[in-house]
Amino acid sequence: MRRHDLVYLDRDAAFETPCAATGDSWWQAARDWIAAGRPLVAARQPGGGGPLLLGLSLPLKQQRKRLTIHVDRQAVAGIDAPLAIARCCSRLPAAEADVLCRLAERAAACSARLGVFGSLAWETLSGEDYRHADSDIDLICDVATLEQLDTMLAALQLAAGELRCRLDGELRFPDGDAVAWREFAAHRENPTAQVLVKGPHEVGLRPVQSLLVSLDEACCHA
Repeated sequence: MRRHDLVYLDRDAAFETPCAATGDSWWQAARDWIAAGRPLVAARQPGGGGPLLLGLSLPLKQQRKRLTIHVDRQAVAGIDAPLAIARCCSRLPAAEADVLCRLAERAAACSARLGVFGSLAWETLSGEDYRHADSDIDLICDVATLEQLDTMLAALQLAAGELRCRLDGELRFPDGDAVAWREFAAHRENPTAQVLVKGPHEVGLRPVQSLLVSLDEACCHA
């Protein structure tokens, strides 16, 4: 299980949330969401085991309240990768959907993997309204080689220039470390530049070169 993965729980799973008292309206919204068979999203997991840390964002009608959910690992019924772009396009205007479909084609051509997270994914999963006029689109892009990295950076920049909304998200490297694609693109040619890296268990600044090396190693062992 990695950040942004969709985690399905047993429909009667017990859970806790520090964001709401048991039985109040926010807690009940989470209870109803899980009972409906909808997934939560995997967050960064603390080291040392313990309960899983998951996330839930509620619809606009519930102020898009964000809830942190703690649940026993044995309550997990299934885990899926983030939603594919094709599954989410029906929630977008045709022009924006076309841009994202072309981006997905470029990813498939170089065998990179793209997934959708954030408000567009929540809308697709629930059928309820999450996005507003200023909403962006968030993508997670998994790369394993230098060729994929540079191909997808160019593809993301092209798509960002064609969309009316902002295109955000992360590049994720083979070891699970992720960095905002815009930040990485700005420093791609400066190996010593520090970028904010979101690892499986911690967040910190690291040089661009340390991420590039992980791709080199992936190539060598492919």
